[in-house]
Amino acid sequence: MGRKRSRKQSPLFYINQPNIDLPQPDMQKNFSFNNSEEMSEEQQQQENSSRTIEVNSEETGISEEVIHETESLDAPKKRNFKEYTLEEKIKHLKLVPASVAKVKYEFITIERSYKGYFIEMKDDILFIHSISPRKKSVSILKEDLVDIKRAGL
Repeated sequence: MGRKRSRKQSPLFYINQPNIDLPQPDMQKNFSFNNSEEMSEEQQQQENSSRTIEVNSEETGISEEVIHETESLDAPKKRNFKEYTLEEKIKHLKLVPASVAKVKYEFITIERSYKGYFIEMKDDILFIHSISPRKKSVSILKEDLVDIKRAGL
């Protein structure tokens, strides 16, 4: 049998990998905001009254500053679908993108009610795919609608 020869070979490829330091992020240390718009007197009073409130603790005898947060009057409160008016419900149906999962609605008219999916609206006619009473496409005049309720997914 033959002898195994061990010989040292030089590397076939040499990859130069320099040592790189991690980058140091430049963090923002200060923030300033200049409000160019003049605030009304009501807003200034509300801002001054809601910013800080001093609370005296009788047990410790130390006064503490507590920040009191209030909701701004300008921001509209998020409402539930049930609280929408009929016009807002129709507008909501038109704005929901097609990529969102289809939601079952109950369309209540003067004569009867239909459970199904909203397809589209052209002029003043709503086109829906009715599930009950039968699976079929139904067109409903906007004037005939009494209410729209969510029936689920």
